[in-house]
Amino acid sequence: MTHGFGGWDSAPGCIQQHVPGSEGVYKPYQQCADFFTFGHGSTLGTLGSGVNSSYWVLTAIGIVAMIVFLVWWVVLEDRKLKAQAASLLQSGGLRGTSPRTGSG
Repeated sequence: MTHGFGGWDSAPGCIQQHVPGSEGVYKPYQQCADFFTFGHGSTLGTLGSGVNSSYWVLTAIGIVAMIVFLVWWVVLEDRKLKAQAASLLQSGGLRGTSPRTGSG
């Protein structure tokens, strides 16, 4: 029996099929340590040994993308702040003041 989008069976192998409803909601999933649509889940107690390498590749891509976009955002904001400061200095809005250090 196929189910899911387009007839694909996207359920991980750790899900227990044909569990009666009287067993509760969580019974079919109690052997799953993780869940990834269209991927195989690992079972409890195996850490990462039952996980496909696609999990690690996807995780690494996500981490790299997050770092790249964070650095890009910081650089972008720094450029905008420097441009705003230069504009204010040129228009006399800051009147040549420098940033203060410490309290006082």
